[in-house]
Amino acid sequence: MFRAVIALLVLFAVPATAGPPQQRFPKWWQGQPAKELGLTAEQSNRIEDIHQSALPRFQAAMQDRDTAQKELDKLISGDRTTETEVIQKLIQVQAASNEINRQFVLMLFRQYRELRPDQRIKVKEMFDRRDQDRRGRGRGDAPRPPIKK
Repeated sequence: MFRAVIALLVLFAVPATAGPPQQRFPKWWQGQPAKELGLTAEQSNRIEDIHQSALPRFQAAMQDRDTAQKELDKLISGDRTTETEVIQKLIQVQAASNEINRQFVLMLFRQYRELRPDQRIKVKEMFDRRDQDRRGRGRGDAPRPPIKK
């Protein structure tokens, strides 16, 4: 079930590629999904606090990854770059990407813990509906097996 929650939260909170940092995370805890979940004002405030405290670490990791990626791009296009140099820079890009993922999952985990058991069930139901809607708009792909609890 936790994977379903993470997947749903990712759908609501995955950063966009453009826009100011505050707009990269749709605030699912303040809109229609929050109403559907029955979040209290206190829960929304705690989830917002978790979001705000995680944002600087997440943004720093994204900046590190972007910088390393630009350096890797330059190395790849260089005439005198060795494979060892590319591998070393690639390791840096991957490490920064892993840090982004780590910070993001920790934020989602902390947010998830603010939900009551009944809200966690509703999150799973929301995910299932969203997943079903996405499959319905697909190219006729076979449905995925249900997520086990």
